[in-house]
Amino acid sequence: MRKLIFSTLLATITQLSYAKPPEARSLPLEQISIEHIDLQGQVRTWKLNKVCIDQQAYLLLMKGLTEPISISPSFKDGKPEQCRVAD
Repeated sequence: MRKLIFSTLLATITQLSYAKPPEARSLPLEQISIEHIDLQGQVRTWKLNKVCIDQQAYLLLMKGLTEPISISPSFKDGKPEQCRVAD
C-alpha cells in the first residue's frame, strides 16, 4: 500500500514539475496606484505607494522614482485591505 501511494505521489509531482509557469504581467504604477506618500528624511526622500494588485492593497516602498525597496500587504482594522482600481 505504501508503495502504491508513493508511486502515485511521485507520478503527480513529476507531472507538475513540467508545468509551465504563468506568463509575467506588466502592471504600470500609474494604473494600480491608490495613494502616494513622500517620507522626507534629512538626507533622502522615500516614496510610499499604496497599490492595488488583484483586489489586494499593498504598500510599495521606493527609493527615488525607479528603485522599489520592499512590498508588503496593507492592513486595515487588522485584516488585509481589499481594493479596487477603476478601469
